[in-house]
Amino acid sequence: MSNVESAPGAGDKFRWWVAIAIVVAGVAASLYFVDTYPSIIRALMVIGGVLVGGFIGYTTQKGKDFAKFVKNANIERQKIVWPTKNETVQTTIMVIVMVVIIGLFLFLIDSLFSNLLEYFFD
Repeated sequence: MSNVESAPGAGDKFRWWVAIAIVVAGVAASLYFVDTYPSIIRALMVIGGVLVGGFIGYTTQKGKDFAKFVKNANIERQKIVWPTKNETVQTTIMVIVMVVIIGLFLFLIDSLFSNLLEYFFD
């Protein structure tokens, strides 16, 4: 088995262009019929264009690779361990305390330099 990726064929490129054209046509139809049809029909035009275009795009190798990427990303997303409420509250309190301490430190340094400048230049 070779690890060399093959270049997309003319059929794949054609299907990509058809998929893009169908998605654009769905959006364009929704915008064109803005005064003619109700919002739900226009939303279905867009959704239909995206679904049909997505299906056609999926039939290409890049589409299958993208679907595999999304599936793997979802698996990784499920591995995330979120902090508990207690950990979140403790971390938030620590951040607030540090911001206040650093703010006071910067205020004191600024006041010191302001007073020194006033002393030497006034």
